[in-house]
Amino acid sequence: MENASKALIIAGAILISILIISFGVIILGQGSEVINNADMSEAEVTSFNGKFEAYEGKKVNGSNVKQMIKVVYQNNIQNSNDAGKQIAVKYYEGTTAKPDLVTIKGTSDPTKNDSLISSSVAYDVKCGYNSKTGLVNSITVTK
Repeated sequence: MENASKALIIAGAILISILIISFGVIILGQGSEVINNADMSEAEVTSFNGKFEAYEGKKVNGSNVKQMIKVVYQNNIQNSNDAGKQIAVKYYEGTTAKPDLVTIKGTSDPTKNDSLISSSVAYDVKCGYNSKTGLVNSITVTK
């Protein structure tokens, strides 16, 4: 009888130890999510987004759109190893989708589709944001 009670006490201690370790792993996992999202401070996010939000609005002239395309292209090249900082520029004429002006990872030459943008036309430029990081991840240009 004495051995059976000692066996139950040991089994209980092992079970409690496993529970404590499991809770530790869960808490560590949740903490790493917070750390990963805190890579950039609020000021850094504002600074990053500001480069692209400066072009946002209705009636943006074509030369400003072309300049924005070059800024996005340079950003994608500089951040080629960080998918969270890559930006795609989608182009629409009304509701008709046209070829992207800049693709993810800077693989598209910014002058390749320059002929789609006319300097004498006004465009509507809107930024899209990543819901987790708050960074601009897409820009839509509409004629």
